[in-house]
Amino acid sequence: MLERLLQCGARPAEPGEFTRRAFENGRMDLTRAEAVMDVINAGSDLALRAAQNQLHGAIFRKVEAAVDKLISVAAHVEAYIDFPEEDIAPDTTQELVDAVDAVCAELRALLATADEGRLLREGVRTAIIGAPNVGKSSLLNMLLGYERAIVSDTAGTTRDTIEESVSLGGLRLRLIDTAGLHDSADAIERAGMERSRRAGAEADLVLEVADATLPPTHTELPESTAQHILLLNKCDLPEHPAWQGVQALRISCHTGHGHQELADTITERFLHSNGELDTLAAINTRHRYALQQALDYLAAARTGLLSGVSPELMDIDLRAALDALGSISGRIDTEDILTRVFATFCLGK
Repeated sequence: MLERLLQCGARPAEPGEFTRRAFENGRMDLTRAEAVMDVINAGSDLALRAAQNQLHGAIFRKVEAAVDKLISVAAHVEAYIDFPEEDIAPDTTQELVDAVDAVCAELRALLATADEGRLLREGVRTAIIGAPNVGKSSLLNMLLGYERAIVSDTAGTTRDTIEESVSLGGLRLRLIDTAGLHDSADAIERAGMERSRRAGAEADLVLEVADATLPPTHTELPESTAQHILLLNKCDLPEHPAWQGVQALRISCHTGHGHQELADTITERFLHSNGELDTLAAINTRHRYALQQALDYLAAARTGLLSGVSPELMDIDLRAALDALGSISGRIDTEDILTRVFATFCLGK
């Protein structure tokens, strides 16, 4: 049937064509169009929740609220420029500055979700690090729910990094099982440990695993700004006295104890800025660039307000900020400013 339809003049739809038509016909804005692919590609429950919120207009509403306030500021400035003969009571400089500051605060709050957006879309790069035979591969297998890595009492069994993905606590974790960190003369083991250190340095999260039945040993971890969680494995066995009072999560890869506590801790660490998941809205790289542009232009406009520069110069920065915000939703309409000018000030009477 499809072959016959094509013979009659039909053609296959291009990638994203139906969503693009919806955007071009005003049925959805660009943030909602982007959310369609985020829903399809969601790799975790929270990523899906964020994509659905964006699909329902969470980011669009936040940006449009900021645009609406900024249009009012631009309307005041352009009224001074275009209609100096009209009897318009000017706002004080401080009121305009306060209005710009309020918009900037809203944009910074939205910009702060950029890192969470990356983690939700790409996953949390998680390095499992520790000394040999502490249970790193066992932890990987426990989190995955099946035996992906070989577990052995022989030190140096894991000589290269093993990468897998799993959804934990609603987040997608990109797990990296690494070679045990210790002194070794074996060239292959040293190469594996170098990869372990590199994985730890590039990670978003480092899960340091230690054996709770043995006294602590010094493991030189790679320098990193990643979140760090110490896991004491084998808590189903008697704990060595040296670990008493040490802040760590007690787990057992053998029994599965501590699995839920680990999931809750990771979720809390990476989603701390969102109190309600129902309002979760995380921007992407394109949104981030546009928001930063808007903030830069608003900073220039604010400086102009305080230094008393020509209104024409301030208007250039305000319109540039509006254009940057308009690029997020795909709606850039400077006629809105004129409409607000006439509606607010009753010009031309």
